[in-house]
Amino acid sequence: MSEYLTENAFSCADLVELSSSWHGLERVNLLKSQKMSYSPLYAVPVGGSVGGIVEMASQLMDRVLLLGPLQVIHNGVPLNQPPSRKVRALLGYLAMSPRPVTRERLCELFWDVADDPRGELRWCLSKLRLLLDRPTEKRILADREQVWIDAASLDVDAQTVTLRMQKTLADPSPGELRSLLALFRGDFLQGLSLDGAPSAENWLAGQRHRFRRLRQQLLERLSSVLPPESDDRIEFLRQWIEVAPFDEAVHLELVRTLLRRGFYAEAQRQIEISVARFRTEAIDPGPLQAAFAAAQRFTSKPGVVSLIDIARFDVPSSLPTVATEKPTLLFLPFTAAPESVADADSITSDIIFGFAKLRSFSVIARGTSFSLRSLPPGTAATLVRAQYVASGHLRRDGDGYVVSVELIDPKSDRIFWVDEFRCDADDSHAVPPLLAARIITGLDAEIHVIERNRALLIPPASLDAWQAYHRGLTSMSRFTSHGNREAQHFFNRAIARDPTFSRSYAGLSFTHFHNAFHLNVPESKHEIALALETAERALMVDPSDPAAHCAIGRAKWLGRAHEGAIDGLKRSIDLSPNYAFAHYSLAFVQCQTGNPENAIAAADIASRLSPLDPMMFGTYRVRTFALLRLGKVQEAAQCAKLVGLNAGDHVHAHAVSALTLAAAGRLNEAREERRRIRDLRPDYNLRQFKEVLHMLDDLTDIYKKAANLLEIPE
Repeated sequence: MSEYLTENAFSCADLVELSSSWHGLERVNLLKSQKMSYSPLYAVPVGGSVGGIVEMASQLMDRVLLLGPLQVIHNGVPLNQPPSRKVRALLGYLAMSPRPVTRERLCELFWDVADDPRGELRWCLSKLRLLLDRPTEKRILADREQVWIDAASLDVDAQTVTLRMQKTLADPSPGELRSLLALFRGDFLQGLSLDGAPSAENWLAGQRHRFRRLRQQLLERLSSVLPPESDDRIEFLRQWIEVAPFDEAVHLELVRTLLRRGFYAEAQRQIEISVARFRTEAIDPGPLQAAFAAAQRFTSKPGVVSLIDIARFDVPSSLPTVATEKPTLLFLPFTAAPESVADADSITSDIIFGFAKLRSFSVIARGTSFSLRSLPPGTAATLVRAQYVASGHLRRDGDGYVVSVELIDPKSDRIFWVDEFRCDADDSHAVPPLLAARIITGLDAEIHVIERNRALLIPPASLDAWQAYHRGLTSMSRFTSHGNREAQHFFNRAIARDPTFSRSYAGLSFTHFHNAFHLNVPESKHEIALALETAERALMVDPSDPAAHCAIGRAKWLGRAHEGAIDGLKRSIDLSPNYAFAHYSLAFVQCQTGNPENAIAAADIASRLSPLDPMMFGTYRVRTFALLRLGKVQEAAQCAKLVGLNAGDHVHAHAVSALTLAAAGRLNEAREERRRIRDLRPDYNLRQFKEVLHMLDDLTDIYKKAANLLEIPE
């Protein structure tokens, strides 16, 4: 296309017509190829000598603005919005849908009780056609079964944010961050409510929660990349508080910034406002007050001990530890030689940010953590009521780094865990993210082991939601019928104790997955439906929980919706790139029905993130399938051998080992695995194997011949 544009001259009208027929980013590439300046916000050329073209292009570009009150802009002019709330909500839903939506689904969503829901849907679509269709272009498309919006010539602000978000956060520039932030005029479809349509209200609530989180992440990232002396930084911190009014970290960071700039009176006013805000919502401001006091000792005006009268706040010298549903980790900044402090701080920030995205337990935010860096770990943990403290030291080693990390119990100063992480790379800029990812996964796994062991010592009747959840994980990992029933009991108990804890629903979804996939219960279809239903409940409770999206992906794979499964798993990884189980699950799906090279790549990431994972046999199984599909039979057999050695009582894993070894001609080893299968399930046959593993014909043919060699019946 770029060669075509270079070799052909375009009139103004030609260029405008061509650009207006393309979607936002395609228009940007077109305009850039013509050496025009453009605004990333609107994806249209601006200023310069091409002002006439600019004006025409911007007028021809229709925009749908969902981040704030709904607006549709045509020829640069906002159109009158339809008075019907359901028409406006329907527009938002269709504009956000990546594929056509069935009429049945739309009727269920928007008309919980209606005499003629399909008739009402047709009426709403007629209003949308008046709003979006043009004489030469139909955007509202429908057949007898499905409805969709042809958005090729529309700029949808919410879709632009979704498309550019991950890249912008991963490699941020202030200009790009500001560009995305400027798209937020308010909440998603602000001011819109749908009484009498609870499903649609839930969808709206989920979208609003999602985009508030995205806006918060942009503000947090922009605040971290702007220079400390920037006036804009203070304004963005204030915006961050409005988006996340009870995030202690941003209140503290704003006060610290004001103090560093010498705005002492303004810092005092902000402290009073923040404390009053927390008290108004009956939230204990004690930890925040203590953090203010600690920050004050290092940033006060010379000669002034503190702007905060600690006695007035009545902060005790030793705050009691308060039991929480999730444990709290305080990750203190790494120590380092003077020339490496900036790198150490950068890696620390990446670790804290990555832990927050995992959402598996609470982590003290960066601003608070950095303000406590000079205090002893036990004292710092007491101030923020953290149950775990992690710290360490970073040193350079050639082009790479070596980081020693320790996890301690702040009450006893006992070391729970210590490890050393080394990372060598040709590109020094690639080292910090790799180190951060490994440290995140190592610490996360260790804390979960500690929490599981603690939960095992508590009588079942006394378990809270977090403890019951961990008991459920322990029981589920046995891969037995009894263990799975026990896990369901504990997950249901966790849900009863806290219906807003999404991980419990995700755990319950996995028990139904195990029933259908591993345990082969007679009601497998019902179990598949339950796996998807409970995963959707997890997503409804917390749309940003990567475990919920992972559960959705695995449940959809069970139902043979392979494309939807990959979408769900990729979304989980987008939300938390350090979530090893999501990478493994994506590899599991890809190795059977997708791209085997992609499966190996995803398995490599899972192995790198969690090298001691108890599910490592699953990673070997992924490699077995992928290598076999690539024709590397002997390499596949080597992996299959490792599957059998590590599979425990997982009968399908032993079947993979036996059949692959037989296919490679290693019959003695294959027959040993066959005996293990008989011990676990005497009636096991090839049909059961093929039903649970959605293999393409190439694998099926290989394993059918191997089954004959091992006398495994069809």
